[in-house]
Amino acid sequence: MMRLLRWLTAGFMVLLAVLVALAFKAVEETPLVAQAEGPSAAAVMRAKEIIRKNDPRKLIRNESREVRIAGPDLETLLNVASSRGLKGSAALGLYEGGAEIRYSARLPATPLGRFLNVTAQVGANGDQLVLEQVHVGTVPVPVPLFHAAFDWYVRHTDMSAERDLLKQTISRVVITPEYLYFTYVWQPEILDSARAMAIAPEQRERLATAHRRLVSQMDSVGLARTVPLASILGPLLAEAGDKASATDRANAYRDALLVTAFHLSGKNVALLIPEARQWPQPRPLTLTLRGRADLAQHFSVSAALAASAGEPLANAVGLEKEVDDAKKGSGFSFIDLTADRAGTRLGELAVRSPERLAAALAAGLTDAAMLPSIDGLPEFMMTDEFQRRFGGVGAPAYKRMSDEIERRIAALALFR
Repeated sequence: MMRLLRWLTAGFMVLLAVLVALAFKAVEETPLVAQAEGPSAAAVMRAKEIIRKNDPRKLIRNESREVRIAGPDLETLLNVASSRGLKGSAALGLYEGGAEIRYSARLPATPLGRFLNVTAQVGANGDQLVLEQVHVGTVPVPVPLFHAAFDWYVRHTDMSAERDLLKQTISRVVITPEYLYFTYVWQPEILDSARAMAIAPEQRERLATAHRRLVSQMDSVGLARTVPLASILGPLLAEAGDKASATDRANAYRDALLVTAFHLSGKNVALLIPEARQWPQPRPLTLTLRGRADLAQHFSVSAALAASAGEPLANAVGLEKEVDDAKKGSGFSFIDLTADRAGTRLGELAVRSPERLAAALAAGLTDAAMLPSIDGLPEFMMTDEFQRRFGGVGAPAYKRMSDEIERRIAALALFR
């Protein structure tokens, strides 16, 4: 028995030594891909254009479409996608018949290193992409082991039907040094599956609760037609935040911000949850921030986006909207950008420091507490005027104005 225990102990120590050695090789001190703060406004704009051009919802069942995505655009989509979860930066190189994907993510402080680096070689084989090589740091991961682990994961989740449907849908994949081509046969069930995967059943229930609370708050103001955003959002968040744990509270805040953003943007949450068409609808009521309905919309959408997707992406989307407005909309507005940035800060606070937000809500929330003074901030600038006065995004004059906005927001007690 003692000999067996010694063998087991020795075996455990050897296994532990191997795992430690692998960990040192898998986690590295320097990134394989240079780290960015988040996707740029130009990247977000390009990603939205790619998705818009390839939106399949206008297709009829069993209609075939070929999609061609250039290498730089595909890299943009990867980086926008990687701004969620374990945030990192991706680089993509296409070659005849395959692609190399490199990915680096900054890890929490660890003595093993600061970055998780992954390199993967992917090939095209008829109607599917084939994983050919994977390295985590300097450690090669056997492809059969990766596939076995992935297959096990799929079998033990509700993704099996979606994977089978996707296999039936994609009919051709081709990779060249310039483009990724794929041909698919549109099946509307794909969209339903994507919605189901994006919103888990428990979150659907939470969103239904948040929506009912929003309707109740809007009904509670009597016959008023216009009210400050804080008079609705403050009580809504306070009611949502009455939770036992920080995680539950953060989730409830996120849901409250999301249903508010859907309402103010004029979108129906049924886009995500089809059964929401049967939910009670809020009565007509205009919400304003600093007396303006457009600022309430900017603030709320940015807050929801930051709570769901993170601050860098929220900032990039807000900036992209202003750049786009300078070209063909109402013009570039530093006032709108202030509402975007302030909303982003609230969304971040809601999920990262829910206890701090709960304390602030207990003291009462006002419009002035959420958005600083907008006096002296230029707006309604079309592209030529914006370029003449501020030199474009990133120029010194633009940066001075951006820094002034950040200073005003940072001075608010809510964000100190």
